[in-house]
Amino acid sequence: MIKAIYSIDGAVTNEYNAIRIADDYKKKPDIAWIDIHLGNHELTNDETALLSDSFKFHEMSIEDCLFPQYYPKMEEFENYVFGAIHGIQLKPNYFQEFENSIYELNFFVGKGFIVTVHTEELFFLETLFERAKARPRIEMKSLENMLYNIFNKVVSSYEFTLEKIDDKLEELEGDVLEAPETENMEEILNIKKVIFSMRKIAESQQASYMYFTRANNNLIAREYLVYFRDINTQCARMNQAIVMRNQMVVSLIEVYMSSVTVKLTEVMKFLTVIATILMPVLVVSSYYGMNVDFPEYLIFGRAGCWSFAMSVMLVFMVAMLIYFKKKKWF
Repeated sequence: MIKAIYSIDGAVTNEYNAIRIADDYKKKPDIAWIDIHLGNHELTNDETALLSDSFKFHEMSIEDCLFPQYYPKMEEFENYVFGAIHGIQLKPNYFQEFENSIYELNFFVGKGFIVTVHTEELFFLETLFERAKARPRIEMKSLENMLYNIFNKVVSSYEFTLEKIDDKLEELEGDVLEAPETENMEEILNIKKVIFSMRKIAESQQASYMYFTRANNNLIAREYLVYFRDINTQCARMNQAIVMRNQMVVSLIEVYMSSVTVKLTEVMKFLTVIATILMPVLVVSSYYGMNVDFPEYLIFGRAGCWSFAMSVMLVFMVAMLIYFKKKKWF
C-alpha cells in the first residue's frame, strides 16, 4: 500500500495511487513524503516503476527494502541517501517473543523528498502522516523537520521499552526478595534476552544518525544540524541506558541466587535442628529396645522402665531446645 503527501506551489495534495504520484512528481514538488507499506513483502509494478524510474533509486537500494537488514545501514548515492534503521513496536507477550516487536524502517532522502518503506504497519508513521495532512504548514515546513520527527519516534520507542523493563524489574525485585520462585528466574532470563536484542541493534544505530550531523551534509541545512545532534545524543544516552539495565539484570540474578541460598539454608537449618533434637530419642529407644534385662527393670519394673525411658527422652529434648534457643539457632 502506498500513500503520499506533497506540496506543489504551496498546494498540499494527498495521493494513494503510484501512477498519479509519479505524474505529480514530474511537476517538481517543493517537498514530498511517500510511504510504502509492503504488506506481502513485495513491491507492485507501479511502485517499482515509481522508485526506479521517477526517483532514480539504485536497484540495490530497492532490493534492500525487500530483504531484512539485520543491522543499521547507511549508503550515500549521487542524488539521495539510503538508510535502514530499527525500532521497537511492542506486541503481546513481547518479553517472551521480543524479536517479533523489532521492525525495520528503510528510507530514501534526497533534495525535497523522503520515501519510507517498511514491511510492518507502523502506527507512529500513520500518526505523523495524519498530522501532516491536518497541519501541513507546520509538519511539512521543511524536509529536515519531517525527517527529525520520524527519527525521534524511532529512538523514543527504545525509551518506552526501557520503561517497561524498569517496571518489570521493580516487580521482580519485590518478588525475589519476598519469596523467590523458579518462574522469577524464567522472567529475569526473558528480560535479559530482550536487553541483548536491544543492544544488538542499538549499538550500531548511532552511526546512522551521525551521518546527518555532518556539517558538509548536502541534505541538511546548517541551522537544522542541532536537531540531528539531539537525535544522536538521545541514541548515545539510550545505549548507556541499555548497558545499565543489563547490569541491573545481572545484579537481580545474583539477588535471586542469594535469596534461594538463604531460603535453602533456613530449610537445612530447620531440618538439622529437628534431627538433632530427635537424636536422643533414637539413642534411648535403641538402648531400651534390646532384648536383655536392664538394671532399670529391677528398680522400676517393666512398666516403670517404659515411663523412665520416655522421661529421659523428654528431658533431653527439652534441654536441647533450651540450649538452641539460648544460642539463637532458631
